[in-house]
Amino acid sequence: MHDDTQVARVFEMGKMLKSGMFPVRWVPDLGYGYGYPIFNFYAPLSYYVGGAFTLLGFDALLATKIMMALGIVLAGLFMYLLTREFFGNLGGIVSGLFYVYAPYHALDIYVRGDVAEFWSYAFIPLAFLGFYRNNILIGSIGFAAIILSHNLTAMMVAPFLIIATLLNCYIASGKRLLILYHSSLILILGLALSAFYWIPALLEMKYTN
Repeated sequence: MHDDTQVARVFEMGKMLKSGMFPVRWVPDLGYGYGYPIFNFYAPLSYYVGGAFTLLGFDALLATKIMMALGIVLAGLFMYLLTREFFGNLGGIVSGLFYVYAPYHALDIYVRGDVAEFWSYAFIPLAFLGFYRNNILIGSIGFAAIILSHNLTAMMVAPFLIIATLLNCYIASGKRLLILYHSSLILILGLALSAFYWIPALLEMKYTN
């Protein structure tokens, strides 16, 4: 795959977690041995998962494979949970399978090797589920997980979450203020939960070239 540094990133994440660093921002061995602030700028969630598996005793290669497989499984599971709200269990299963086997998923996994991006796709349905149910816990975790998985995807998804909120308000006209309140809390809490990543990334971009 194109992005063939995934195993090295998982190895470095595990190494830093073992040393007691959290959140992990800097790794010592990339950048030709000079160190590299990769997790200060590159969304780290999937690598925290991969690094956690190295803490459990898996080698970096197997931990990377488990990390990638888990991203695929979560995508299908969360799409099932979202779409069964509209189409029932069978519709949820079909939707989850179509989502997992979408060609772009295969491209991300087997060609591009873009773990961060396809991990973010796992949490898009979860965020929408939270907005649809007006569930602050589910929605804020889903939105934070998108940010921590792939920040560009979060920027693209956020306007559609706002559109979903407006549709909810249109459908449930008697609860508009409550829906707006819950949706605002979801966005704010999602940003707060992921602030340890995106605030340093924004503030320290001026120190990079």
